[in-house]
Amino acid sequence: MRRHRAALLLFAALLAGAHPLAATAQSVAGCDAPSANARNIYPPYAVTIREFADGAVRVIALDTVEPAAAAFHVMITHVAADEPFPLCTLISASADLGFSGLDMAALTGREDPARGLILDLPVQQLVGGDAQARAALELTVDRASGVVIAVLQASTPGPVGGQK
Repeated sequence: MRRHRAALLLFAALLAGAHPLAATAQSVAGCDAPSANARNIYPPYAVTIREFADGAVRVIALDTVEPAAAAFHVMITHVAADEPFPLCTLISASADLGFSGLDMAALTGREDPARGLILDLPVQQLVGGDAQARAALELTVDRASGVVIAVLQASTPGPVGGQK
């Protein structure tokens, strides 16, 4: 079952990277990486830990501190229909780096019967060495299959609003 889910996650990550509006590659992985450690959760928790779908999906902002320009990651814990325990998915800007910022206060969610829970999160990313760009990260959580798809929409110059 875990091998099947890993293959689905890999397929979802590849599919998301091929999305026509994707600005850059993003990483969708399990929560085995050091960046997914609970010590990276930061206050104010009412803003940086958000629940959707009656608590079945939790979106958690993480700050690894270093590298400072790419220290923010998103962790999603979610329930899958065929799993006895919650699943955990880590979303980063790339396999090695996080985002420059997350606007968790602006995170929104909506249910799409065909796709699942759709989350929209404004993010900031480092482009071209030291320039910052705003982008919209669309996260789709399919609770029936346990698959999370991340699509980074086209970016524009400048920082995101709100906090980290």
